[in-house]
Amino acid sequence: MGEQVSYGSVRTAHVPDTPAAIAQLTEILSAQPGSGPRAIDGPFALYGAGKLGCMAMDFFRHARLAPTIVVDANADQVRDVPSWQSCNVLLPSEVPSHLKRALPLVVSVATVCFTELAESLQSQGWRDVVPLYDVMEAYRRCYPIGNGWFMGDLNGSEQQMVEQVLAGWSDDMSRAHHLQFIAWHRLRQDWVFENAPIDLEHRYFIPEVVSLLGDHEVFVDVGAHRGETTKVFRETVENRFEEIVMFEPDTCNADVIKEGLASLPEGVRRRHRLLAQALCRRAGKQRFFSQLGYGSQLCGFGREVVEVTALDDTDVAPSYLKLHLEGHELNALQGAEKTIRRHRPIIAVTTYHSEAGLWKLPLWLMNTLTDYRFYLRLHSWCGTGAVMYCLPNKRGYASA
Repeated sequence: MGEQVSYGSVRTAHVPDTPAAIAQLTEILSAQPGSGPRAIDGPFALYGAGKLGCMAMDFFRHARLAPTIVVDANADQVRDVPSWQSCNVLLPSEVPSHLKRALPLVVSVATVCFTELAESLQSQGWRDVVPLYDVMEAYRRCYPIGNGWFMGDLNGSEQQMVEQVLAGWSDDMSRAHHLQFIAWHRLRQDWVFENAPIDLEHRYFIPEVVSLLGDHEVFVDVGAHRGETTKVFRETVENRFEEIVMFEPDTCNADVIKEGLASLPEGVRRRHRLLAQALCRRAGKQRFFSQLGYGSQLCGFGREVVEVTALDDTDVAPSYLKLHLEGHELNALQGAEKTIRRHRPIIAVTTYHSEAGLWKLPLWLMNTLTDYRFYLRLHSWCGTGAVMYCLPNKRGYASA
């Protein structure tokens, strides 16, 4: 396996105000950066057989890799799942000591602090523990998911842009989560702010968002995957909404959405629209990498060609706009600028798929939207799950 990265945890007791956040940014930028992606050049083990573990196995197939063993605390149940039956799935206690010493352990878990998990695994005898996304980053030419990107150096102008974003957040928790995000992608360190916990449960529906939702929302789910977020929206508003519009160009995902819609009462189902286009800055056709689950995306080496459109070229009038586009969020927002200015929706947008999340994407929104509050929340670990929330101070019909 490639060169090991030194992972370490840094804990800060209090969330920072703007001056403190800028000082901590300078500290991050002056430290030695992480060494880079980890290619696999021999046998290895996989830890974690949950949703992320399933994506890991799909990635391994594309990269022509296969774990020697899969380790999971629920191995007895996992062994009976068809997708894992071809694997040697072991409980942690069943792994021989010589394998722990010999095999790098690729961790497909992002719901706990990686550093703390790695320390626990190392205390059990594992010598080399690495996050899945660091391995995936070494194979971007065949598998496009880019959550494991490493942050490069910033010039003076770029650092000033990040500082502007830190100052633009509407609360100190956002500044803490932004620094935590930067520290992981720059240093591969877990900066943990005790008063700013990662929220695993409320992605896209944090209290600040839910408090604004009314009975006449037009919820626009861009990158709808299999309809999970739309389902949570319906439950949150108890089926009291004007319309739901879902954009999902992956036909496998769209088929699952259609099955779910078919099971809804007619009065709820007829208020849904499912559109096959991908959203971008302007209309046209682009290559698309499908069948990656929630990672399907526009990609230059995708095998399919899909229709793309700008939201401004549609009749969609969102009151709540959610975007999860695997790094293409800024292009989609730029193609929705007129719509956003006209309808002033709540916006929730993922910012963690590329370096645009450091400042380009949030600063574009901060400069484009007027009379809004801006928040950043992390909803998972390993530099993932970062969502920017833009909340209008005055709403229109949807909150009536």
